[in-house]
Amino acid sequence: MMNLDEKYMRLALLLGKKGLGRTSPNPPVGAIIVRNDNILGKGWHHKSGMAHAEIEAIENANKKGITDFNGATMYVTLEPCCHYGKTPPCADRIIKERFSRVVIGTIDPNPQVSGGGIEKLKQARIKVTVGVLEKQALRLIEHFKIYSRLGRAYVAVKFAESLDGKIAAGDGSSKWISSETARKFAHRLRNTHDAVMVGAKTLAVDNPQLTVRHIKGRNPVRIVLAGKNTVYAHHKIFEDNLARTILITPIKNPFHSGKPDGNVEIWNLKPKPNGLISIGSVLEKLAENGIISVLLEGGATLIGNAIAESLADRIYAIIAPKIIGSSGISSVGVEIAPEITSALDLINVEYRKLGTDILITGRISYRKVAKM
Repeated sequence: MMNLDEKYMRLALLLGKKGLGRTSPNPPVGAIIVRNDNILGKGWHHKSGMAHAEIEAIENANKKGITDFNGATMYVTLEPCCHYGKTPPCADRIIKERFSRVVIGTIDPNPQVSGGGIEKLKQARIKVTVGVLEKQALRLIEHFKIYSRLGRAYVAVKFAESLDGKIAAGDGSSKWISSETARKFAHRLRNTHDAVMVGAKTLAVDNPQLTVRHIKGRNPVRIVLAGKNTVYAHHKIFEDNLARTILITPIKNPFHSGKPDGNVEIWNLKPKPNGLISIGSVLEKLAENGIISVLLEGGATLIGNAIAESLADRIYAIIAPKIIGSSGISSVGVEIAPEITSALDLINVEYRKLGTDILITGRISYRKVAKM
């Protein structure tokens, strides 16, 4: 049976999810204020620079005329901050308002906080409980955890493939391997990540929009990692002005001819000796610019290189009940495991039915991979 702490933390997590893809470079956080099994206030972090979830919950209660929090419990998905950034420390405000108890989903992975907020609350004689629905709280800040600890953008890889592991037929056609339900899910992923990225070949073959259309949401930043390839200016993402669009290339003039009709940022990054741009350097550059999560949608070589470089943090594999055969294009376009004992495992695996398809998602365990 679910206890009260889990009940209200679950509600706080639902609030926190509203901030996914919108709070970067801050984490999404939800908060609920409860006294005598009654909700006094609730809030979530909407955007970097705006009030944190704890403060919004307090102000939500204030709007109802509630200013006394004696005997009240604050449920918050992430440890309250204890440092000055764009906003004052949330821990200080909680202490000032004389809360009796704070229940926390998980400790903040940010080295500037990481236990400091909890210690501050305890020193003020506030009862603190940590780790309620911790697995779910950590999943909520999965993007932020990678960014704050590794200084790079988090990478989720998404692909739809046939039963025999093909993302396209031999002629390059792929519309549609997956069901409409699965395509809606893919658009939800775009809505909850800061950016979506493809390679030059996917751009040329599919001419994708990379926008959110099948659900209500906001468009992510669109990124093309072009490598040594030149591209044509007439592609949809270079003309429609529907979202911020970045073309990453080592070439000063990456277009075959002409210029795009829309606004396109060109980032010239230094290539490796083989002429290709390191995916790691791209992720570091994105993080420096406040883009802390990327949904990688293709193609097969870009996906394979991200996995081979131990930079793919989560896999979303949509398996459709179709068979394409040997002429098809594999979902991972580089060699990963020459023998079964070196195959990479997914951990914390989840399964879900999407229409006629099956979603498999999990984090990649790189323990078998030598660090590059």
